[in-house]
Amino acid sequence: MKKSFIVLLFLCTVFVFAEQKIQLGVLFQQGAVFQQNKDIPVWGKAEPKRMLSGEFAGQKVCTKSNASGEFMLRFAPVKAGGPYTLTVTDSKTKKSVTVKDILVGEVWLASGQSNMEYALGSDWAFPVKLRNNPNSLARQQQKEFCAGIQNPSMMRYFKVPHNCTGVRETTVTGQWKYVNAQNAAELSAAAAWFGKAIQEKLNVPVGIIVAAWGGTRVEPWISRERLLSDPDTAPMIREADIALRDPAVWNRSRRKNDQKNWKKDPGNKGFALGFAKADFNDSVWKNMVVPGSWIVQKISGNGAVWVRKEINLPAEWAGKELLLETGGIDKHDITYFNGTEVGRTGKDFETKYWDQKRKYTIPGKLVKAGKNVIAIRAFSFINDGSMYGYKEDYKLSLKSGSKPVSLSGIWKAYPEVNFGILSPKSAGYNPASANTPGILFDGMINPLIPYAIRGAIWYQGESNAGNLYNAIAYQNRLGLLIKDWRFRWGVGDFPFIQVQLAYYDRMNENNFFARSPWSYLRDSQRLLCETMPNVFIATAVDKGDRLDIHPQDKKTVGNRLAYNALHHVYGFSEIVPSGPMYQSHSVEGNKVRITFRYGDGLKLKGDFRKSFYIGGNNGVFYPADKIEIERNTVVVSSKDVPVPASVRYAWAQAPESVLYNKADLPASPFRTDPLIFTFCADK
Repeated sequence: MKKSFIVLLFLCTVFVFAEQKIQLGVLFQQGAVFQQNKDIPVWGKAEPKRMLSGEFAGQKVCTKSNASGEFMLRFAPVKAGGPYTLTVTDSKTKKSVTVKDILVGEVWLASGQSNMEYALGSDWAFPVKLRNNPNSLARQQQKEFCAGIQNPSMMRYFKVPHNCTGVRETTVTGQWKYVNAQNAAELSAAAAWFGKAIQEKLNVPVGIIVAAWGGTRVEPWISRERLLSDPDTAPMIREADIALRDPAVWNRSRRKNDQKNWKKDPGNKGFALGFAKADFNDSVWKNMVVPGSWIVQKISGNGAVWVRKEINLPAEWAGKELLLETGGIDKHDITYFNGTEVGRTGKDFETKYWDQKRKYTIPGKLVKAGKNVIAIRAFSFINDGSMYGYKEDYKLSLKSGSKPVSLSGIWKAYPEVNFGILSPKSAGYNPASANTPGILFDGMINPLIPYAIRGAIWYQGESNAGNLYNAIAYQNRLGLLIKDWRFRWGVGDFPFIQVQLAYYDRMNENNFFARSPWSYLRDSQRLLCETMPNVFIATAVDKGDRLDIHPQDKKTVGNRLAYNALHHVYGFSEIVPSGPMYQSHSVEGNKVRITFRYGDGLKLKGDFRKSFYIGGNNGVFYPADKIEIERNTVVVSSKDVPVPASVRYAWAQAPESVLYNKADLPASPFRTDPLIFTFCADK
């Protein structure tokens, strides 16, 4: 017994006094690229409270590890060049770690969702039968890129693997790789073309750090602290905190949506109050534009909302069977005609009907000449609350056939029960969900900080464009991300260049401009450039694929990102950074003059009537029927709008891009009107 105790004591003593090997952060490895002309932080772990020295590019600096053994060395700025060697030495034991083949040049972080993750060697074409076509644009661009590689060592990348753990991480796995013919296929295609353009123009080494994850929203990429600082996003963190207290979520790889945060329908109280009756007085109810979101129009949050529409029918319709049609209603509805129920869709927590059009038959005995009233009780227990679809979906006609009566436009609305805004996906927050707020900051961004970078390129937004509420909120939320990252890197307002979403419309929906969340999200992206310093935009609106949310032309996207960087960051004033950007407008009689930045050499490529719309003070927009280009301005008018107030351009999910500048770059979609919901006149 005594002998065993002595052996155990000896082993413990050996363990305590064993010297810990110096470990550098994962980014500090052979083949790394350091940012030129900026302080270079180098960190790692060593023996606690130990003096350390570092040598790099002719410099020798010192620091001390803390009680946990963590240390940070900071080298002074170094000009582009190399290769260099980095050495860190324990001043007491003289043990050291050495890393060779380090270049100094330009380092950029590339982040976002699938269109940034989309690798040079990927082919995610839709439908699936089109994938892996050797003649596809994706394959052609991969071959072109690889054929153009002259010096693989001059461009390198580090790909951060998906890392979603539910806790804040300080390290990730990964390896710096040369961008050669063998490795290039794994690099983000947009980032590859961006880096290639930067490297060739500056003739310096370029390093790309890719941290992207398909299908992710913006909120998981923002830190918990920043999300809590904003009243719009703080509830997400509180909901995530509640979810993560449950031991069960830590024991499952995927937590099923258990509906714990969904709200049950408390019952139809509005019917008893007479809300469905034709003679009910709804004059004090709010106006609501239908189709449209009652949440965005600030009528109510999730819950039960009644909407009513009075219509006048001709005498020949009296007593005849009618067909009532609407767009999708989120999530359930009970529909009445003159106080009598004529149809209902959905029950309990069913989610499958939110975008399905309704068709209900109205018995002839309910139909009168003159005034008739349609009333709908809509119920939404999560996500957006909307009367979905398009203007054309809302109509009333004779069952036997007739020209329909349009039901779109202004309805009366009243919240029977208001749950408030229930944040999307809250019931699914868990350690394995990449859309849990803050989780990707913790797992994929925090381990990179404060590695010296020049700036960030960002391609994301599709997952935030699912409804109008989130599309409009995107301006604030992406702004939170930019502020968060800049604060944590601690190097000021570094450049942030975003990709404005490409056109996409797999469902072949109408391009009716007033209702597409993608339009509002693109506008959020544009407005962010107006309100934050050093934020720029590269529009891909004309380079999409109607059927494929992953357009294959990443060369154009990467080059447009590079144009912004070369102009705004590196001072190449002769390079036009983007297409025409809305600057201001003025009303001149029956015309509206729009002034653009980067508007030299304005030209039209296509039918302007499909893209330029003019509205009056009534919020109704008509296609422009006349356009004039004068220097960097465009003057538009419409005979249907004698007193114009505002203009919208390319305002649709899959818009027509018709306005370009001398650099053949497309104009960014824009609106000049305040953020209100409008509808388009039939033309």
